[in-house]
Order: sequence, then structure tokens, then C-alpha cells
Amino acid sequence: MKTAGVALCWAGFHSGLTPDVSKKDGMDTAILLIRILLAGVFAVAGVAKLFDLKGSQRALWEFGVPEKLALPGGVILPFVEVVTAVLLLFEPTAQLGALLALLLLLGFMAGIANALRQGIAPDCNCFGQLHSAPAGPETLIRNGVLAALALVALVAGPGPAIDSWVSDRSTGELLAVAAGAVAIAFGFWALRLQTTSRYLAKQLELKEEQQRAALAAPGLPIGSDAPDFALRSIDSGEVVTLDSLTDGDRSVLLMFTSPNCGPCGRIFPSLKRWQQTLSEQVTIALISAGSEEANEYLLQEHGLKHLLLQERVEVADAYKIRGTPSAVLVTPDGKIGTTTAERIHEVEPLVRHALRGGDLAAASNGSPR
Repeated sequence: MKTAGVALCWAGFHSGLTPDVSKKDGMDTAILLIRILLAGVFAVAGVAKLFDLKGSQRALWEFGVPEKLALPGGVILPFVEVVTAVLLLFEPTAQLGALLALLLLLGFMAGIANALRQGIAPDCNCFGQLHSAPAGPETLIRNGVLAALALVALVAGPGPAIDSWVSDRSTGELLAVAAGAVAIAFGFWALRLQTTSRYLAKQLELKEEQQRAALAAPGLPIGSDAPDFALRSIDSGEVVTLDSLTDGDRSVLLMFTSPNCGPCGRIFPSLKRWQQTLSEQVTIALISAGSEEANEYLLQEHGLKHLLLQERVEVADAYKIRGTPSAVLVTPDGKIGTTTAERIHEVEPLVRHALRGGDLAAASNGSPR
């Protein structure tokens, strides 16, 4: 976009030139326009970040900069951007400014590319509170175009001083350049408006999907096939599947938990008791997320068995689990036997249902022993 804008501005300027204008003069004008464009970008970015230093620090930290460096770096970066803009405006320091601009843009691109490689999209905080959005391919492309322009300004030379260039232009030439600049500004504004509109539309669509999901019943329909899985058991070290848990004649209570699930702690003592006393009638397995170290306390403090670890939340997604704690009963033939329980007091009726093999409501007056 920036390259097309510079070309448009140059075309407008060229239309007002007399036939004897030299090629060097045209190149000088192009270099000057590139310097002004880069100076404007870095000036706006730097000043905007100065009014949002916490956002600048947070952005560096989210892009992987260590916290000890991100805190001072978030303060230093806006000043460096402003200095870069000032250097670009003056002929004697223009190439130094172009070098700083190139180094900054390459650093930004490296951080964005690393984030994309990891599948994350931190808020770029590119222009402070004026404009900030998750970094993505568009951000990488934009910085790449600006880096290419900075390289041109660095290699081609500083170009003319702004005041001398203006004094050498006729009124018609200056009007042509001004018209081109206005066209670039309107083009940039239209593109930004379109990008913002698409972003807001996606956010609205996502919000609507979340609302529909919240209104929908949790879990899979009763009677549907229970998704199979193959997860490593932390307590035994073996790979466990759904078939191995049912063993052809036992119901399985799948309890979904997570290391940071506070309410889950209230059900763990009951789960341990049921695992010890009801192992012949029902298998109780816990499916957790996170690292093995984060889940070790379930073995040490609660003595739970059949603690299965999913890589992310792939099994929870397959069972349409919305949060932890959640539990669902799987029948011996591998079918979903009950609705998904999302509250602690709903788990015990699932166990009674497994023991009695009858209607869940009819079993609500008993208690597992």
C-alpha cells in the first residue's frame, strides 16, 4: 500500500514537471517523499506510545522480551522512534535515520514472525492508543514494505533538504505533490476503515458464536458415540484408551479437571473414595490439561488413579466440555450415558446412575457406597 502511495504521489508530481527535468531530480524527489513518509510513521508511532507506556511495555513482554528488558525497553522504544523521525527529516542525518528505521522494522518483523510461528497474536501496540490490533500477516507485510523503503533511503542517499527542494519547485509542482499526498492520505484512511470494519465484523461474529454456545446444552447428546482417545496415564505411565477403561462391561465416569480449578478440589476426596470402593462397578478417570508437574499434586495430595493428561484440550473439545469441573458418564458399549454435569453436586448422581443402571432422576435419592 505504501509503495503504491509513493508511486501515486510521484505520478502526480511528474505530471506538473517540464520536459527538461532531470532523472536525478526525480529520484531525489522520490527519496525525499520516502523520508517524509517514514518520518511521519515513526513520529506518530513514537508519540502515541509515549502516552501509553504501559501498553508499550506489555507489548514487548507479550512478544517474548524478558520482563527485566521489557520494562525499560517499553519506555526507551518511543523515544528511539521519535529520534528516528527527526533524523529522517534533515539531510545530514537522513541516512542515519534510515538505518535506525530499518533496524527497528527488522526487529519488529522478527518479533511478529516468531509470534506467528508459535500460533499467537499479541497486541502489536504499533501506534499506542491511536491504533492497536493483534499482530498478524498484515502487520508483517506492512512492516516489510516500510523496511524496503528504509533500505532504499539508506542505499540511495539522503536526497535533498526539504527547504531547498521546496524553493526549487514551482507552484504547480507543489500543488501536484500536495494533491498526491492528499490522495495517499485518503487511500490510507479508506484502507484502515475497511480493515477496522472487517475486524469488528469478525469480533461480532465470534461474540454471537460464543453466545450461541453458551445457550446450547453442554456436552454430547445422550446415546451418541463417545469419542475415543489415547492418553498417557500419569500414575501408571501407560497409554489409556476409552475401550481399555470400559473393558467391555463397565461404565466410565470421565471427570474433566485442570490444575488451576479451585472448585475441583471439593470433589477429589469423593472421587478417591469411589475409585477405591466402586472399582468393580464403574471406572472413574480424570482427564486434565497442563503439564505433568502441574498435575502431580493430584497424585501426592489426593492419591487419585487413572489421571490422564491431554496435550491441550483436544479431548475436552471432542466431548464439548465448556469448563472444569465437568463430568460425563460413558456406558459399557461406548455411548454417552448422561448429560454433562458442570457442577460439583451433579457428579454424584452420575455415579449412582452408573451403579444402578437406571434412570438418572430415579437414582437421585441414593448415594454411592
